[in-house]
Amino acid sequence: MNFKGGDGLNDEVGSIMNFFYRVFPVQIYDREIPIQIKTPSLYFPPPSVADGNDTVSSYMKTYSLNVKVFHKDSQQAHDEAEKIAEAVRERRSIIPLVDETGTETGKSLRINRIESRISDKGVAVLVVQWNSRYWYKRDENPDLQDFDFTSGVK
Repeated sequence: MNFKGGDGLNDEVGSIMNFFYRVFPVQIYDREIPIQIKTPSLYFPPPSVADGNDTVSSYMKTYSLNVKVFHKDSQQAHDEAEKIAEAVRERRSIIPLVDETGTETGKSLRINRIESRISDKGVAVLVVQWNSRYWYKRDENPDLQDFDFTSGVK
């Protein structure tokens, strides 16, 4: 498991965007959807987040990302969404993490679940879920300098 020191979310979503784009190279939106959206295209909204306990030293966040796939009609949108989902499954649900330049870092992200479905006219949705682990913040404790230890046998 990869533990994050800070917020690794941007790396994870960016890596998912990169992977999806390699399978389906179209216009990508990650802010507000414009009124005149290009088709085909992909829209990546911010993921929803749920937290939970993990270990005594870490906590876990479960992310759910609802990626919209826009196309000329619903069936084409769903076909492309399923093609992306199948590409994730074929890689054993492992997406390589990339840096800001798109270069693979040697680390990866395991997808827990990916689902495709028709959402609206000309729109399909890919629901992508994954877990990330983060270290708890610890109070800074001073190092022990000197202490005496006396032991006796009774």
